Amino acid sequence: MVGVWTEKEVIHLLNRAAFGASSKEIAACLNLGREETVRRLVAGEALIEGIPALTPLEELKTEGNKALDPAQLADQQLYWVYRMASSKAPLVEKMTLFWHGHFATAYYKVKDVALMVEQNELFRKHALGSFKELVVAVGQDPAMMIWLDVNKNKKGKPNENYAREVMELFTLGIGQYTEQDVKEAARAFTGWTYNKAEGKVSFAPKQHDDERKTLLGESGKLDAAGAVDIIFHQKALPQFLAAKLLAFFAVDPPPQAWIRKVADDIATKATIGEVLYALMVSDDFYDPALQMALIKTPAEYTAGIVKQCQLPLAKGYVQAMRKMGQELYMPPDVAGWRGGLTWLGTSSLLARYQYAETVAKQMKAALLTSDTFQPQNKEQAEQWAALWSRNLGIAKLSAPTLKSLSAYANDTIIHATNKNSGLRGLMHLLLISPEAQMK
Repeated sequence: MVGVWTEKEVIHLLNRAAFGASSKEIAACLNLGREETVRRLVAGEALIEGIPALTPLEELKTEGNKALDPAQLADQQLYWVYRMASSKAPLVEKMTLFWHGHFATAYYKVKDVALMVEQNELFRKHALGSFKELVVAVGQDPAMMIWLDVNKNKKGKPNENYAREVMELFTLGIGQYTEQDVKEAARAFTGWTYNKAEGKVSFAPKQHDDERKTLLGESGKLDAAGAVDIIFHQKALPQFLAAKLLAFFAVDPPPQAWIRKVADDIATKATIGEVLYALMVSDDFYDPALQMALIKTPAEYTAGIVKQCQLPLAKGYVQAMRKMGQELYMPPDVAGWRGGLTWLGTSSLLARYQYAETVAKQMKAALLTSDTFQPQNKEQAEQWAALWSRNLGIAKLSAPTLKSLSAYANDTIIHATNKNSGLRGLMHLLLISPEAQMK
């Protein structure tokens, strides 16, 4: 039986499965119920009516009415932030971000913006689909092929880079294979090449090692498809993916019992969407101890604020995210971003503070003074803090935070002649509060 479904649970779900919750979305989800809300997220269906279709990159304008250039990495990074904040299918964007960190590939080696975007679209296409189909597709993705030197993997001179990472980072995890398995897998993956001049991925039979191989205890004249099949026979695979999904969406580190439960779903269900549906309708997912217990990534923090504060696009968002420690299309290495507490180092926190300050200064006065941001009792300081935190998708403020924000609202809004600076100051303080960093 599905458990409680209140505003707190809705905000929790939309912070994890989307990029924050607007007041309209909260109301809609409460009416839809937990199961229907999760079904729509997994299906890529809008939670509320009237969400406009995404504007193509070439037609989107930033500050100063400047058009975006698809050939510029920074503009593609900004466009992805726009998608996160504006898409009617936010779980698809959240899973695209997950796969970007899972199959980490960076522009600094690929050196081709179009190929990075092509890979991003591949993640988006398979975001909630079959994991196996995604792994097969990634093996023939040009950006990945350049990133892990697949062109150098030839008969008689195998390159082990892709073979190692496909097992260590993509499917099985450290300790679930031997060095000999890496060598055998590399032989199985030989023959695939990417011709940059022609923009084509192709298979060269003469460069493929078609001799007998033994991988993870199974033997045969294995090719790439055969190697992937064997990797997917391993019991470690669903356990490995379950742990990563839970750490991203639910709790980090996840308990072994929950890993086993989600691993069973991965092993028996056809798609990642089905796995996430089961996870996100479960009562375990809404355990109060897990709510606001994960740190937002810079992408989630930035895109969420763009959405909640109804901000126009600005190229400064990309620079802010970089300073926070996450640059889209530029993970630090093959293992991706480390996440967790690494997001809250001294320099990263300062960058969040500066970003929040900029947002508070740039927010439209009409929005700050609108009914949406006006509590019913304007003379009660706590109502200001409570309403504004709700508008920013914060389910609950701690007692110390609520006390500090209420005192500030009392001095600078309730008992101030000129309330403008107080309104912007309250927004700044909320955006840098401990609760605003959590999901």
